[in-house]
Amino acid sequence: MNEKSEIQRNPNKRKRKKSFLKNARKYAKKGHFGCGSRLESDTYDYFVKIMEVFREGFDNDEDKRIFVDNVFQQTDNQEIQCSCNQVGCRVIEMLLPFANDNVMKKYMDSFGNELRPLCCDKFASHVLEELVTQSCARSTQSNDMKEEYKEFTLKISKFLLNNLEDYIWDTNGNHIMRTCLQIFSNIPKDDPKSKDSGKNSKKEIEEAPIVPEYADVVIEYGERLLTWPQFPDLCKNEKTSGFLQILLKALNKLSPKLLKKYMKKLLECFTPEDENKDSNKLLPVFLATSSIMVLETYLQVAPQKYLSKIYVKCFAGKLFKLSTIRNTNFAVQKLITHCQEKSEFESIFDELADHFANIIQEGHTGIIWAIADGCKRLSSKQGPFVNSLMKAFNCLEPETRQSSLIICLARMKTFEDCASSSLSNEELQKTRLNLHGTLILQILLEFNKPIKIVNSILGNGRIKLGNAFISIFADRFWENFFW
Repeated sequence: MNEKSEIQRNPNKRKRKKSFLKNARKYAKKGHFGCGSRLESDTYDYFVKIMEVFREGFDNDEDKRIFVDNVFQQTDNQEIQCSCNQVGCRVIEMLLPFANDNVMKKYMDSFGNELRPLCCDKFASHVLEELVTQSCARSTQSNDMKEEYKEFTLKISKFLLNNLEDYIWDTNGNHIMRTCLQIFSNIPKDDPKSKDSGKNSKKEIEEAPIVPEYADVVIEYGERLLTWPQFPDLCKNEKTSGFLQILLKALNKLSPKLLKKYMKKLLECFTPEDENKDSNKLLPVFLATSSIMVLETYLQVAPQKYLSKIYVKCFAGKLFKLSTIRNTNFAVQKLITHCQEKSEFESIFDELADHFANIIQEGHTGIIWAIADGCKRLSSKQGPFVNSLMKAFNCLEPETRQSSLIICLARMKTFEDCASSSLSNEELQKTRLNLHGTLILQILLEFNKPIKIVNSILGNGRIKLGNAFISIFADRFWENFFW
């Protein structure tokens, strides 16, 4: 069956995206040698081959070093030309982390003289972003060029700061500024493909000492932006929203005093006076993805005083509605996760307790997990939470149904659905468990009085439970139960 007929048969199936390398080869055959600056066909083919070889890997670090040095020799005196090409920039960006100091110096000198156009260039901006990342990292290490690396890093960040009005609205310049804020504040990138994405690497990055000169630049960005007359519009634009999110996380680490000023000003933006009249109407902050993302970051970094204020002004009385909307349910999760006041958590719980079934039906089970975690963390509403779960799965009454809670929760299905789809032991082993359901089960076993959960476990046959929980999600569950 060909791809076209397969898509017609299953319209919901996502078409597999062609790899960058496949596209590069395909367009080369047609005489197209990448977007951006023009490369000779031989140079283009060379870069494509370099990507193929690099992907295959090397036997040792010495082989990789020699390979990288040879590639950069080919770009000598063509640093800008190659960086402004679609394929050239991909190769250079990929190899810069392994470049020696001499290569780095050549690129820093070349880019340093052409900053204004390169910050906006669709391709060269990616190379500049990586160049800043590497120079910042090397400026904190012991090497002969330590001061040169720091000087270049500060030069780029301050150039963008002095031209903030121009580059914050530009996609490429905006991303370079975000990178400066992240690396200056030791905030790990969220890229799952990044070599720094592991838990240990992230912890090392976060705990590394922050260079005072870099911290001053971040604070200067914050002070400059706070005085903008168009500040309320920053949440409404995707580019400026992303920048604001990174800035809030950076200020949370570097300047709690300035962060509080942002909390106050953003709260005013989130809750305009003319929007408070209709209590059933959602505020504008919930109507656009860009502003919702800023709100979620606000909830992550806000001191308890401002968390309480935003709960009252934005969420109270609207939690159920927000919990059933795809774009806003994550904000509800973050509100619950970061709530530290027991009385506020209990108010949130009371507003949502009768709506667990609707929330689960919408597939927003992360909210149920966040409530469970809050019950454990604040030692509150633990009994009512279990009862609300049982009601949601229709296994509270009659009492004989209560032993089915663990199976219903693990599969996130009602008692009737689990009973109607009675599975054999072999089928149970193949059944995929719900991630949030198994995580909630782990939490329930840590409640002060987990008697109903224990009874549910003991009320099911050993073989049935064993087959149902042969899953990667279940390892920690059994660990919690037995220990």
